[in-house]
Amino acid sequence: MSDDRHPSGGRSSVVALLAALLALMGLLTTNWGEVDRGTFGSAIGRDLVRIADLASLRSGAADSPAAGMPVAVIPEGGPAWVGPEGEAAVQADPIFTLGEPHLLRIDQVEQSRVFGVRTQLWRQGWSLRAPEPLWVTPAPWIVLLSIVAGAAWAGLRRGLAGGAMVSGVLGQLLILALPWPDGFARPSLQQTWRDGPLGHHAYETAMALPDSSVAVGAGVITLCAVLMIFDHRRSPDQGGGLVLFGILGVMGGLAWLEAALRAGLWPWLQQPAGVVAMLGAAGLWWWAWSRRERKA
Repeated sequence: MSDDRHPSGGRSSVVALLAALLALMGLLTTNWGEVDRGTFGSAIGRDLVRIADLASLRSGAADSPAAGMPVAVIPEGGPAWVGPEGEAAVQADPIFTLGEPHLLRIDQVEQSRVFGVRTQLWRQGWSLRAPEPLWVTPAPWIVLLSIVAGAAWAGLRRGLAGGAMVSGVLGQLLILALPWPDGFARPSLQQTWRDGPLGHHAYETAMALPDSSVAVGAGVITLCAVLMIFDHRRSPDQGGGLVLFGILGVMGGLAWLEAALRAGLWPWLQQPAGVVAMLGAAGLWWWAWSRRERKA
């Protein structure tokens, strides 16, 4: 008997339909302005790190980070919330503080819902700014569409790892397909990932760790992979496939998370609409998992 005709299969199909409607309702009730604001504010915080590196404020060659550098935030155009978001980013930064006599200008570029953020530090008669803006693309629909498409693939093909890969690849491709502002070169994928929310925090964490910790972490990961391979040698027909699918699933999940964070996942989750949408997406993944379990 097919899953659709089985009583439990019918119930799970109803749950999937309700979950899809819940996700759609969350997307339609989203406050897009708040997503833009949160994504833009996060980008200002990451751009402050670039300015601090250019001014050698984190290496101890200039001012001591513990003392703080007072700056007055000056927004150059954009919505009214650019100034408050810049001040909030300065207050959360470990190096800069609000005050005088230094100035921090915040320039904004916007076209087709692609935002460019570039701060400029005026200090002791000279100015510093990154050569290119830091780009963000607040688009919650990309977050939802990619994860729903992955759940649909996982449910129909009964493969969770494949669904995770679909979510990750689709999320990355949809962001690449967004229109780009005229007059600006699109950064490379490596630079985009490094400057994004996930890559930025991963890079900062890795740089803060001593060399010994990095070596130990790499050794532990390698050892775990070897143990997984030897453990599955007892089932040679599927052992290699299990390891491969597991790795692909993790890579797909990380790719989706990276794209989702760049598309405004975190500020979206700070409003009820985003939580509702993600609960609906979770319900679809539960439906995909239940279909896989019934097949097993």
